[in-house]
Parts: sequence; C-alpha cells; structure tokens
Amino acid sequence: MTVKREADKKKNAVYHGPRFDVYAEDEHGTIYDLEMQNQNHHDIEKRMAIYQGNLEKQALYAGQSFSERRQTVVLFLCDHDIYNLNRVHYQLIPQLVGYPEILIDNGETNVIVNLKGDASKQAALNQEMLTYFNDGTVTGKFSAALDRAVREVKNDVKKGENYMTIEEYAARQSAYAREEERAEKEAQTIKGLVTLNLDKDQIIKFLIDNFNLNKQEALAAYERVMATA
Repeated sequence: MTVKREADKKKNAVYHGPRFDVYAEDEHGTIYDLEMQNQNHHDIEKRMAIYQGNLEKQALYAGQSFSERRQTVVLFLCDHDIYNLNRVHYQLIPQLVGYPEILIDNGETNVIVNLKGDASKQAALNQEMLTYFNDGTVTGKFSAALDRAVREVKNDVKKGENYMTIEEYAARQSAYAREEERAEKEAQTIKGLVTLNLDKDQIIKFLIDNFNLNKQEALAAYERVMATA
C-alpha cells in the first residue's frame, strides 16, 4: 500500500481543493482518504462529496470503460457522534428515491467512525482502534503500529506546518462561525416552536419559509434538535 500524509490536491485558485490528511492506494487499486475531525461543523456530508470528487479524478484512466472504475473510500474519524445514535460507525450510501431497498453502487464508500461510540459491541480490532484514538492506550499490535505512525508525524517538523494560507484559514473560520451561529438560531427557533405545540410539519414549513432552507435541510435541522432534546 502506498500512503501519503497531508496530500495537497488544491490546484485551483478559485475552486476549493481538499488537503487529504492521509491518502493511500492499496494493492487492489482502491484509493483511500482518511480524515480526522474533532469539531462538528455540520458539513461532513458535503465535505465527503468534495473529497470523493477529487478521488474520482484518479479512479479511471483514459480509454477505460466505466465498469473498470477503481473503488474510492473516504473515512472520517470523529471524536463526537455526528448523528447522536451511539453507533461506532455510520456508512453513507446512495439509494433510489422511493425504493430504499435498492442500493446504488457507484464505486464510492463513505464511512464516519464515531470514536466515542460503544466499542463493547465491536470486533476486537475495532475496540483496539477506538481505545487508542480515545485515550492513547496501546493494547495490541495494531494500536502499536498506529502509535508509531503518530509519533513519526509528531516528530516530523514539516508535517506539523500549517499548509493553509492566512486568508484561507480566516475565510474558513469565518464560514464556520456563521454556520454555527445559523445552526444555533435554527435550534432555538425549533425549541420555541415545540413549546408552542406546533407539530413537525408546521415547524419544517416555518423553517423553509423563514430560514431559506429546502425541505431536506429543514428536516435535518429539526431531527438534529429533537435528537438532543
């Protein structure tokens, strides 16, 4: 397997290009992107789509048929539970609208690992990984290898540099701040409407009419708030 840390795919001054935390290709030709996420900015699905879009550029050579497309995998390791369901991992898959039993195989795999999930129900290897990422404890050969890799990165001064420009960092932090402010305003509004005994459909309509959200975004905001109520 070929592995590169902090692979930079930003080749355009206008459109956003990701910087992969870990980029890898295995002996079967599968392409991987591994990301660490320690804050919930409520944009992980969209981020995954952008990362997949960049991996896909290398998934098919000129002249190959589409059936020969290489598999691309985006894996996010999060120290928080994105969906508040206490699952150790979530796999995002495309489905045919109206027919959830029909799954679409487009060559993409998107997985979110919840490092705070209940590891007791997982296989031994998963338990070892989750234990290491949560408290740094080495409990076997796999976590020992992880620990060596982490120490190597920490000791590599170059890998500790900030690859973002000041302008990029400021713009991203400003966007996150606006998003968090908007999400908090939506949450307070939803909670207020619940206390007024509005039902789910009424609340979603209110969000669509007053927050410039589409139905899917309004539903997601409602479910996010109700899951933690």
